[in-house]
Amino acid sequence: MTLNSASPRRLDRILDSLWHACSAPQMLMLLMALLAGTLALAAAFPQQPPGLEGAALERWLATTAGGYRGTGTFLRAIGAFQLLSSPWTRTILAALAFNLALRVVAQARVVSRQWHSPGILPAPPGLPAQFATLPGSLDAALACAEAVLRPGASRVAVEHDATRGQVYACGCRPGVLGPLLTYLGGLLILAGLLVNDTVGWQASDIALAPGSATTLTQPGNLRVTLNDTGGSGGAFPASVTLEQASMGRTVAVALTHPARWGNIWLSLQATGPALAVTATGSDSRPLLLQSLAPGGEVNQTLHVLFQETQGEQVFAIPTRNLAFRVVSYPALPERGIERPVFLIEGYRGADTTPAFSELVEDRASFLVDGISLTVRRDYFVTLEVAYLPGLLLLLLGCMSMLTGVTLVAYRGPVRAWIGMAADREAVAVAVRTAGRAGSERETERLLQALEARSAGTEPVHGD
Repeated sequence: MTLNSASPRRLDRILDSLWHACSAPQMLMLLMALLAGTLALAAAFPQQPPGLEGAALERWLATTAGGYRGTGTFLRAIGAFQLLSSPWTRTILAALAFNLALRVVAQARVVSRQWHSPGILPAPPGLPAQFATLPGSLDAALACAEAVLRPGASRVAVEHDATRGQVYACGCRPGVLGPLLTYLGGLLILAGLLVNDTVGWQASDIALAPGSATTLTQPGNLRVTLNDTGGSGGAFPASVTLEQASMGRTVAVALTHPARWGNIWLSLQATGPALAVTATGSDSRPLLLQSLAPGGEVNQTLHVLFQETQGEQVFAIPTRNLAFRVVSYPALPERGIERPVFLIEGYRGADTTPAFSELVEDRASFLVDGISLTVRRDYFVTLEVAYLPGLLLLLLGCMSMLTGVTLVAYRGPVRAWIGMAADREAVAVAVRTAGRAGSERETERLLQALEARSAGTEPVHGD
């Protein structure tokens, strides 16, 4: 019987030890330090863009590692370019979520005890105490302590016997919720990040010219259309139409003003120059134009886009064996042009000598081999679309954490324990406090107030 009862007690002690170790504040600080260090390393190195996989991911990793010369191979091997999505970071976040969940449960029990327990709650271990000796009897000292604590407390409890006594006080009851809301806010933020990582998605570098559209391959087949404003200068904010499952919405987006449609967020990453090109044959019928860039479009109206690292583009009219080279210049001072300008060169077949070469500032028309080529300056935008279903959890988590920190800092509960032991005609007093920052000053204030009231002078009350 003794062996059988000892085994459950040993298991209970092991489980209690694990509970305290996993929910300890020291564990929380350790995990936060590890997470901060990981994020600092992630900020020091380029991180894998979302949505890359397969050959595109390999190309990105090879290009990024190549920029670090001799250390690039080592950095890639240790995962320095994939820290944010690495098992290490996910393990830290999972352990942090587990710790916060345990702390929420523990803090809920603390709140319940502080709000509903009529007796004296035990003081946290390790609280520093200040000592003094008061003249008079134990009853007089207890009454003095109760009178000092009562003005700033929502609850005061007294316990004593013939030689010993203790007075407990707790103030600012709403502030008791501060730590609970803080831990709960952190847990909600992690839950929101998990939902975004599991269900959400992100698509970057979506380059669109006015009137063009693309359908994303992510779940939901979202169609994004940049509406044609009818101008060549690019009016901003840009008008973008989002369509999904027979529903749609037109939103305005600018560099400093992202747009939202439900859980879908749209942001403008960059803008750049473009050239709109159309061609008609001698019979006035439109001809198909083809961009020679990788994945280039084929259309009767072609938008030649010049992104940040692209100063030259090529397109062709396949049915007429004509190719065109377009170079974008910010200015050509040597030719007296102080504004952006395009240089257009046309080539026939395999001939490397240009059939014609013209400069275009805004709009122009050319006649090449019976083909009427019309070009005009246009613009394009680069968009980023993200589906963030966990955004509400992130918002609630931030609000909860902010409220909790504010309560702890300004309305946190100040708890006080005054222990007494009678010794002939004097009473030995030990005062301890816990709560907001500066609890040592609060302990000293209470001790001075006790001594002043015991000596017959008016004590000074604090908040």
